[in-house]
Amino acid sequence: MKTRRFFAAAVLFSLITGAAFAQAPAGINGYDIMKRTDERYTGDTAQYKLTMTLNSSRGAPRVREVDYYFKDYGDTEKILMGFKSPRDVAGTGYLSFSYDDESKDDDIWLYLPAMKRVRRVTGSGKNDSFMGTDFTYEDMGSRSLGKDDFTLRGEEAVDGESCWRVEAKPRDGKDPYGRRVIWVRKDTYVIKAVDYYDRQDRLLKTLWVSGIDQIDGIWTARKMEMTNVQDKHSTVIDMSEIRFNMPLDDSLFAVTALERGNTR
Repeated sequence: MKTRRFFAAAVLFSLITGAAFAQAPAGINGYDIMKRTDERYTGDTAQYKLTMTLNSSRGAPRVREVDYYFKDYGDTEKILMGFKSPRDVAGTGYLSFSYDDESKDDDIWLYLPAMKRVRRVTGSGKNDSFMGTDFTYEDMGSRSLGKDDFTLRGEEAVDGESCWRVEAKPRDGKDPYGRRVIWVRKDTYVIKAVDYYDRQDRLLKTLWVSGIDQIDGIWTARKMEMTNVQDKHSTVIDMSEIRFNMPLDDSLFAVTALERGNTR
């Protein structure tokens, strides 16, 4: 069983689940906290129903229904998302492979039914918006702990929960984020909130995690909201029909299945 690496967005769906650890020892630092967050057990497989609501100051909200599947292969984690509605995105498929080897970047593919082909997402394209949401492909991909320097900036209550406040600064000067401030619950090592700053150190986005409870012994968040404070746009993700450790066939996570538009 591989340990989950730190995800840039806390990660969509996965960083916000996991079993609690024992109380941290005295003298814990920022890296220790993020490593414990990274190593929480999140199930060998997972299935969700997702409702994505895109809110803008211009026009009515847009709602998207998505099926989500996850499987841990030990040295590789695979995620499949299939968009079911509305009609303009129905049939779109997203497939990602995240590797335990920190020298390997994620492999990401997107199936576009209108073009009837699979597009690979690489390089700077990972900083693009994912399907019009306030999450980028990079936000949804894996990020090794070695890509950031972590500093514990204190303790603070968030929504009544005692949290550590950890600052993450990227070691790569070309990273799209100048820094992130992450609030981690002390009792469960669940990420509660994240502030994202741009390269000019202006607040760019905020992530808020709520509806946290245990499902099959795994701490799980049922709701996330990512808000772009500069664009005045937000994406709310609600999770339902959450199941862990159910059998999932390997063929579901194949690029060839994605090419056939097979997202269940």
